[in-house]
Amino acid sequence: MRRFSVFFTRLAASLVAGGCASLLLAPVFATNARAAGMPQMDFKNPLVMGQFFWVLIIFFCLFLVVKYFSIPQVENVISHRRSKIDQDLNSARQAKAQADKAVAALNKTRHDAALEAQRHVDAILQETKADSAKKMQELQGKLDQEMKNTEKRIIEARNKALTQVDQMSKEVAYLLVKKMLNEEIDSGVIDQKIRQFVPSSSH
Repeated sequence: MRRFSVFFTRLAASLVAGGCASLLLAPVFATNARAAGMPQMDFKNPLVMGQFFWVLIIFFCLFLVVKYFSIPQVENVISHRRSKIDQDLNSARQAKAQADKAVAALNKTRHDAALEAQRHVDAILQETKADSAKKMQELQGKLDQEMKNTEKRIIEARNKALTQVDQMSKEVAYLLVKKMLNEEIDSGVIDQKIRQFVPSSSH
């Protein structure tokens, strides 16, 4: 705006200088004007000189009004607008900086949350694996103990069955021998003979 003020001042000064030069050259123009039939340029005519004088005064007053009243108001408006625009630009820059900080904080929070979630998942997996291994170990121990108990019961049942078989074989042998000989036989003799032929039946 200061450039506009300087330009307007120089323009007004140039016009004033031109008007002064016109007054100085008025006699020359007046002679040529009368010869050319241009009475409005006849500066020897008091009416034309009065009009020209008042035009200069009005222009000078207009120059003063514009320079000291209109231009300062325009400069104030432009300065206010410029300061408002600068404030808006600064506010926009600050808002952008805050938004960038908020985005950076959000990304950091998201990254930290992802890492924390991954750590929780890993911890849960490790705990699950340890718990599964412990349960498998306990189950294996129970299975081993059940297998031992089953083997023990099988051995006991086999021994019991073998004992019963021995007893039945003795009774059958005694009855067969008694029937064949048709007389009473000592059971001790039959037991001894059975042990000779079937030595493992007693175990």
